Amino acid sequence: MARDGAALVTARRLVFGYASLRIAYALGLLAAPGRTARPWLGAAAASPGGTVAVRGLAGRDLLLAAGAVAATAAGGSARPWLAACAASDAVDLAATLIADGTGLPSRSKLGTAVAAGSFGVAGAALAARGS
Repeated sequence: MARDGAALVTARRLVFGYASLRIAYALGLLAAPGRTARPWLGAAAASPGGTVAVRGLAGRDLLLAAGAVAATAAGGSARPWLAACAASDAVDLAATLIADGTGLPSRSKLGTAVAAGSFGVAGAALAARGS
């Protein structure tokens, strides 16, 4: 299905905005994993093991979002990158929801459902529209 110029520009802007938010969050996780991930993981985010895991997750998100930006900037489809973003959010959400909540902050599960759920749905919707 062909798109007119305005729709294409809008789709690219949506992908760029979505990916930019993911990049900003990933950079926060890389720079200050204990502080940035504290609402999600509590004190564990600042532990040596937590820092390693959070920075690994940050690298994943940074590369996926950068891939979406690069594909869009090159005039290609960001669909595979967006689908991977949505899938990674689904995994983060599932892992958080099945975790023993006694070691997590009281609002961790709800916050993750809102954040990862929203970003996952947005990424899936952008991928589905062929952005």
